[in-house]
Amino acid sequence: MEQRYAKILATGMYLPEKVISNEELSERYGFDVSTYLSGITLRHIAAENECASDMGVKAAEAALEKANMKPEDIDLLIMTTDTPDYVTPPTAPAIAYKLGASNAGAFDINGACADATIGLSIASQHIMLDKTINNVLVVAPYAMSKWLDWDNKVLAPMLGDGASAAIVTVSNEPGYITSTIVADGQYWDGYGVYVGTKYPVTKEMVEKKEHLLRFHPNFHKYPPDVNYGHWPDVIRKSLKKAGYTEKDLDMVILTQVRLADIEQTMENLGLPLEKTHWIMHKYGYTGSACAFMALEDALNEGKIKKGDLVAFCTSGVGYVMSSALFRWV
Repeated sequence: MEQRYAKILATGMYLPEKVISNEELSERYGFDVSTYLSGITLRHIAAENECASDMGVKAAEAALEKANMKPEDIDLLIMTTDTPDYVTPPTAPAIAYKLGASNAGAFDINGACADATIGLSIASQHIMLDKTINNVLVVAPYAMSKWLDWDNKVLAPMLGDGASAAIVTVSNEPGYITSTIVADGQYWDGYGVYVGTKYPVTKEMVEKKEHLLRFHPNFHKYPPDVNYGHWPDVIRKSLKKAGYTEKDLDMVILTQVRLADIEQTMENLGLPLEKTHWIMHKYGYTGSACAFMALEDALNEGKIKKGDLVAFCTSGVGYVMSSALFRWV
């Protein structure tokens, strides 16, 4: 069987027009929200008539333009988010239809804010194992503002909206190397949007705002180091699979929820901050979309060059974490 490889060809992103600053929220809440938001200074908010697929299409169009590709060139479209248009049907076919990707198969994955990295891995593996799939579009929209209770002074200030996309394509040299997924389901009752077969929507729920993003009544707290205490090990698992060490890494792209978590992760890895990149001060925290946004911003600043070893590591509630290694080719 012919050896096939996959690489990241292009990225794209989209941010809604409306912006809410920390200062605006601080005035509303009567305290400085910046005191617990590590690095976040603002958040973009989707328009009332703007949904996840709408934003995803705009990010996808930007990626296609950079790749000099047409929607018809896409063989597979993977939508990664925990804020889809609907519980069902899936959102990926709607994005493909709106985009004009008439030749693409399409499906959703939900790994909460870890899912973009998982999507990259799945896209790469499809290309490497199926010679009929040469171009995969991974679309990561995030529309959590639709589920926010703005009276929740802890969760609401953390989150914003946006979308990003990455095109993974067949390559004549290795780009994608390996990946890792870990999970610890004991934290299912930390916080989330608790609507579904376990919690069907009722009138009483809506009246109490229990259909929105909230802390679960069990109030199962994540440990303070849930991210920076685990991200390094998730990255090391992928490095070990590939025969690399931390010192081989040239760039580390992490979930953009807290700058302090990124700083402590890099310290744990023994790497300088110059080998990572953060964007929450520019774009806010955009959940599923943040990793590709950080990648695009790092590329725009010239921080990634041909031959670099790039690690992605993202995490989502529940919890789910994933890392992936790519050689930049």
